[in-house]
Amino acid sequence: MIVRLIVFIAVFLIGWWIYRQFIAFNRAKATSKVNQPKKSHTTNDEEPMVRCEQCRTYVPRSHAVHDQDAHAFCTKEHLQLFHKQKN
Repeated sequence: MIVRLIVFIAVFLIGWWIYRQFIAFNRAKATSKVNQPKKSHTTNDEEPMVRCEQCRTYVPRSHAVHDQDAHAFCTKEHLQLFHKQKN
């Protein structure tokens, strides 16, 4: 019976020590984030915009449809209309 109590106390103390280490690690990480300079709201991660050749609206480059001449269009329909008018 006493052996079970000692094992239980040992397991509890090891768990408590691991918990305290975890809390200390999180506090250290949080203080290092506070000391870092904050980034401004404007980042260079913004995607470039391109103008649709048909309707002249701006769309993100990744959403644009491009033809063989590297013209940008907002939709496939505008691509087809542009080439019909061109011919």
